[in-house]
Amino acid sequence: MQAVVKKLHTDIDVNISGKGLKDFLKLIKDNIAGIQIVEEEDDDDEYVNVEDTDWYKSIELTPAKVLKIRRENADMTFAELAKKSGIAAPNLALMESGKRNIGARTAKKLAEALNCDAGDFII
Repeated sequence: MQAVVKKLHTDIDVNISGKGLKDFLKLIKDNIAGIQIVEEEDDDDEYVNVEDTDWYKSIELTPAKVLKIRRENADMTFAELAKKSGIAAPNLALMESGKRNIGARTAKKLAEALNCDAGDFII
């Protein structure tokens, strides 16, 4: 048995900005029959530098936390990071737990392996 359901109306809420917006909207209108695009102007938004907010200032980033975040974002295990950085996995675990400091040379190796700035690990 096969069931077919037709949905007559779908709302998609997307915010788009930047260069090429008009070309993008034209492309969408030309290629999707019956599409309705609603443009909104919202002048109530206030843009601030996230580093100036109380929320950001309340976050206490340590080199250990940064290492964990960078490693997890790179989807790497300790073994994978150890192989790529040349730093022993047990030492990486100690650094990530905050039980071992991250020196300048180690920070440079980590930065190269995780494709980030060495300064990220020196706070």
